[in-house]
Amino acid sequence: MRITSSIFFKSITIRNKELVPASGPLMVLANHPSTFMDPIVIATILNRKVYFLAKGELFKSKFAKWLLPKFNMIPVYRKQDDPSLMNKNEETFIKCYEHLEKGGAILMFPEGISITERKLKPIKTGAARIVLGAEARNDFKLNTKIIHIGLNYENPHKFNRHLFVNINPAINASSYKEAYANDSFKAAQDLTDNITKELEKLVIDIDDKHTDELVKNIEVLYKYKLSRDLGISEDDKSRDFIITKNIVETVNYYKVIEPKRVESMKSRLAIYFENLTKLGLNDGDLLNNQKNDSFVLSNLKALFTIIIGFPFYVYGLINNFLPFEIPGFLASKITKSIEFRGAIGMVGGMFTFLIFHSVQIIIVWKLTHIQWLTIAYAVSLPISGLFTYWYYHTVLEIKNKWLLMMVFYKKSVFISNLITERENLISEFDKAKNEYAQTITNN
Repeated sequence: MRITSSIFFKSITIRNKELVPASGPLMVLANHPSTFMDPIVIATILNRKVYFLAKGELFKSKFAKWLLPKFNMIPVYRKQDDPSLMNKNEETFIKCYEHLEKGGAILMFPEGISITERKLKPIKTGAARIVLGAEARNDFKLNTKIIHIGLNYENPHKFNRHLFVNINPAINASSYKEAYANDSFKAAQDLTDNITKELEKLVIDIDDKHTDELVKNIEVLYKYKLSRDLGISEDDKSRDFIITKNIVETVNYYKVIEPKRVESMKSRLAIYFENLTKLGLNDGDLLNNQKNDSFVLSNLKALFTIIIGFPFYVYGLINNFLPFEIPGFLASKITKSIEFRGAIGMVGGMFTFLIFHSVQIIIVWKLTHIQWLTIAYAVSLPISGLFTYWYYHTVLEIKNKWLLMMVFYKKSVFISNLITERENLISEFDKAKNEYAQTITNN
């Protein structure tokens, strides 16, 4: 799964991984945007064995009851699934107490639900009750640490996208000893409130879908310039995250102070992107066109890439097309819930590539009995697959560049107006950013 994760994501950036305690009782709490992809990601980046709290409804069959515990899964029962099973949570809590008492690590998703949104759902009290219950059983001498993890996917349902994992310093559960002695219920609520605040720091938390859409449009149009102005490289996902946080904060400020200005900006952005769509272009095409070398030089590079790379593309396509496409096809047939698509695709891809590549390697060995050739073929399979993916998207970029030039010559006035509007929008963003920064400084 570590290999699968490293291949599935374009990059995995982990901030403050050293803050995770290497030993001792540990409760790991994270947001939950992508069903079982989330526990896989966290389990593969932590350097210790993790037990998972999972929905009790997964344990219904005898086979599941036998199998899932072998993957370190502990059932927890939710009221919305089956209220009659809620009494079983007492047994779950005891198992968690015992596991923490042994110095183990438990992973929970305290939102209690998985939805792919850039929004933190209300945090349930279960995690706080488990930690405080375990500490109370041991006179608050367990020294259980609580670590919060923010999973920030560029897109968890698409291959070759970025993932930024954000970690905050641990909370020591023993600090709630006095509060728990005075009022155990209030102590659990206070700890839950603290958990909420910590997780909010680690993720992009946007109030509603309309605001999220506006923020995404601003990111597409403005983030490159902001990063360049601040001297931030595209690989610095930690500071990239901070930029998005600041964009959200600024948008929320103007929504309250100048709502008409926000609505005007939202409308202009919608028209800008709608006009791009009509032309079959995206903002990246205009941006890349501004960054590119001369038209002649860039076209020579493109032609060279297409001609030289084509045989390798065909080789990679023949060897990797089915194992790459089957998981996505199965995911679309198995579930209509988008939250499961990426997870099924990632795990399914692990199995399809293992199966297909193993069979292909065996066939080559049986046909040739040449050891060096079989080894070379085995090594070429994943490399050619990644090259084919890169080549395909490079050709798409080249096609879009040529399309832009054709459209520019046919509709030069329209394209020029779009470029002008793009520059005007960015100027507006700069103005709003500077005004907001001045307001913050004055306050």
